[in-house]
Amino acid sequence: MREKYKLDSEDLKSLQFYVSGDIFLTRYTQGTQKGTEDGALNLIKDQVLESILIKSGTPCLIKEVIDGNRVTMTFEDGDNRYLVFGSLKNRDGAYTLQALDWNKELGGKLSYGDKEYFASSESRGAFLYLKVKSLNRFREDQKVVKGKTLK
Repeated sequence: MREKYKLDSEDLKSLQFYVSGDIFLTRYTQGTQKGTEDGALNLIKDQVLESILIKSGTPCLIKEVIDGNRVTMTFEDGDNRYLVFGSLKNRDGAYTLQALDWNKELGGKLSYGDKEYFASSESRGAFLYLKVKSLNRFREDQKVVKGKTLK
């Protein structure tokens, strides 16, 4: 579509896009804190599971056109809160979610905000789409010729 309609970066940034499927991002962190109390050593293990869900049909905008095959898409305000979509390795030209690396067990490793997340394997198939309105114009000009006579 980008090539067919000769859309440049500014054209693309003025279009409303949507995501076709759910994108589920997770991040797991753990750490240990230590302290002493009443002569005993206290160890506290912190485990945090952060998750972000971007539901199918969520509207998004192009933040930046990286090159002819990739764009960054924003779903919310905030520094570095974007995901990369691209048509790399897609024969049909659809822009799908890109990751630094895809692993069958962990999913796709990517950055969102200033943190590293893993996108679920199902998220890999999410692609961008937009609504297209098509108008056909037809105009008919008709002239009636009266003819020419001698004077």
